Amino acid sequence: MKKLIALIVLAAAATASAAKVSSVKVKALDRFGGDTGAVVSRCQTKVGETYDPTTVSRDVNSLKASNEFEEISADADHGENGVDVVFYVRRKVRFLKPLVIEGNEFFTASRVTKEAALTDGSLYGEGELADAAARVRAAYRKKDFADVKVTPRVDVVSGNDARITLVIVEGERRKVRSVVFEGAAHAVETSVINRNLNPFHSLEDGEFDAIVLHEAVQDYPWWNPVGWFLEGPLDPERRRAAVAAAYRDNGYLDVRVTGPKSVPTDDGRVDVVYKVDEGVRYLVGNVSIRGLKHYSEKDVASRSEIPERGSVASQKALDAAAQSIRIAVCSGDIGLADAHVQTKHIPSASGGATADIVFKVTEGVPVRINEVKIVGNDYTKDKVIRREIALGPGDRMLEDRAERSRKRLENLDYFSRVHYYLAATDLGKDANGAEYRDLVYQVEEKNTGSFMVGVGASSVDSVYVSAELNQNNFDLFAPSKLFRGGGQKGRAYVAWGPRYQSAEIGVVEPYFMNRMLELSVDAYRRMRWYDQYDLIRSGGMASLSYPVKFWPTWEPFGRLGVGISGEFIEFDDVERGTYYTKSGREVSFVDEERKYGDAFEPVLHLFWVKDGRDSFRIPTKGFRTRVSADVAPGGDNKYWKLGFNHRHYWTVWKRYGHVLMAGVRAETIDGISDDVPIYNRMFLGGPKSIRGIEYRHVSPHVRKDDSRHWEPWGGQTLFCANFEYTIPIVKMFRFAVFSDVGSVGEDEFDLDFSDTFAWTVGLGLRLDIPMFPIRLDFATPVEKPDHAEDEVFSFTIGYDF
Repeated sequence: MKKLIALIVLAAAATASAAKVSSVKVKALDRFGGDTGAVVSRCQTKVGETYDPTTVSRDVNSLKASNEFEEISADADHGENGVDVVFYVRRKVRFLKPLVIEGNEFFTASRVTKEAALTDGSLYGEGELADAAARVRAAYRKKDFADVKVTPRVDVVSGNDARITLVIVEGERRKVRSVVFEGAAHAVETSVINRNLNPFHSLEDGEFDAIVLHEAVQDYPWWNPVGWFLEGPLDPERRRAAVAAAYRDNGYLDVRVTGPKSVPTDDGRVDVVYKVDEGVRYLVGNVSIRGLKHYSEKDVASRSEIPERGSVASQKALDAAAQSIRIAVCSGDIGLADAHVQTKHIPSASGGATADIVFKVTEGVPVRINEVKIVGNDYTKDKVIRREIALGPGDRMLEDRAERSRKRLENLDYFSRVHYYLAATDLGKDANGAEYRDLVYQVEEKNTGSFMVGVGASSVDSVYVSAELNQNNFDLFAPSKLFRGGGQKGRAYVAWGPRYQSAEIGVVEPYFMNRMLELSVDAYRRMRWYDQYDLIRSGGMASLSYPVKFWPTWEPFGRLGVGISGEFIEFDDVERGTYYTKSGREVSFVDEERKYGDAFEPVLHLFWVKDGRDSFRIPTKGFRTRVSADVAPGGDNKYWKLGFNHRHYWTVWKRYGHVLMAGVRAETIDGISDDVPIYNRMFLGGPKSIRGIEYRHVSPHVRKDDSRHWEPWGGQTLFCANFEYTIPIVKMFRFAVFSDVGSVGEDEFDLDFSDTFAWTVGLGLRLDIPMFPIRLDFATPVEKPDHAEDEVFSFTIGYDF
């Protein structure tokens, strides 16, 4: 009997799988009318062919990818005569300008049109029109119209061509006095001084700083530079969600937030009020992973980021744990794609503020990769993306490799969004039962170029005008794509000022000859004005570097490189007069020009560099080390030079973002057949080495004639150590305390800690404006060389020196 039932079931399944498509129809959910036959013609599902749900799914995805439809779904009705397939579509409207504006008084119609940013002839769905309305609302709210309403209205002209109207109800304009969180008993308002500078400041158990709630709704005081760069306040729904997320990240998983509500005040302004029901702040109790069939719970937990018992049940930590569990299940020896993880918190039976955390796993299936496909790259070459992907055709789908590849693509900074998914194929399964699927990486390209014109300044270079053109996704051989998409880096820079002038151009190819060889080529002409002479350097450099591996891990650890440079060096406007060294030897800057002016220097370079910082702009942990050896065997100046530079960063107080930096720099140089020219000798002092002492004043000096006038002459060995402790005051604004020490010895390998030793201490401010960071320092010497002059205040534009 059981065999007979099984045969009947198999026969029914075979009949269903062999069913023919009897009709393909399209039902429009919009009100545009017109012919929908064009939709049918673009589908692979055809009348008379065998019904295949995979083909229907592929048709739906293809129609979605066309960006012509706001909503697409499909249904299949199995009948006696076959399968009737129906596609349900909601088409987008085609915008016909002008945009009609109603109800606007404060803003002109042209200003509203600019904020809406709708393009004539483009297709828009309800969601995209809602985004346009949100942009207009944001502009109004930035001008203190807290209750403004903007509603899009669509009037169909013919087909899907439409006129679009934005109906605006501006409401009353009132400035916001304060943002209030009613019921936020555990969100403590603290001062900037207490929060960041008071080492004895602490919060009670369960409390957190209310600053996170204000930042969540973008409520910044006028003096905070973060608020200067905001496009406008978030919409109310996003602000509520942001407040709730801030609470959940502090363990209040059951929080409820309502509002905001504008409450008029006596002075004609309004308070923006949110009502918060905090609920219980949970700590992590027992943690379990359920639903596993192919892996043991212990194995998955060992490869995941499981929150510790007794720690705060932060939603961010729970989400990270769930993601790590999903990756562990989708990787390992089996690799089960399409796994899902749900997180539940269950108040412990023992009561109190402890919650048991349950991760419910729904395992997927093993998958073999058929093809790796790239979608969305309009100008970035496929090979630029593929070389960052650690999976290929024939590989088992392993989520950890796929996720690592996604992060590598994000780190390129070419794309605003990167995600991947598995697409079904009609290839069935391999011999081990793994499904063949395509791995698809979908990217959204963003602007990778920048052009900046501005005025720069520093206490060394004075004021100068500069222009810089950068392309981080450069392609030297693609003029038709505006030199974009090759994964190279291109830069052109010019600057002009009374003390500093420069013209530079450079290209970096990170995969030279399709290998992990980084080729860097630069050319430049720089002029710098010193008190004693002007110096002009014109030249270029080319280098190749490769990631090196060391025993016992044989993992890549830094890059080893070689390079060659050629430079022509000229003096100008040289100071006349005779000078004397400390030992009484007669020297002059005119002699330096006569012996070493108009010189050509070809130099061979060998270097190793390792950059393990978490950010190259504002590091909080990690280090960067560079070791170099240069030799100039020919040309007009023959010399050798050794160098070492190391900077290390530690997060000292993670809660408040305190960071300690320690740096050490050491260099020495010597001539092979002659003395070292002054432009190759070494100096310290100034905002990028030893703050508190004039630029280049930490070095051996020479005395002019028999006067008391001394000038820096330079040495052949340099040592410098910098220590800096930074404290965030608010976002983009940091306070710093620092100390610098160093000396410059007269000869090679001459660590002189007597005549030229300097030690300074100071305070600083760091304004971390994107692309325009400013460093302000106030320092004073504890000890300094004879004849070195103080520089109490210094400033630079740029990141860490």
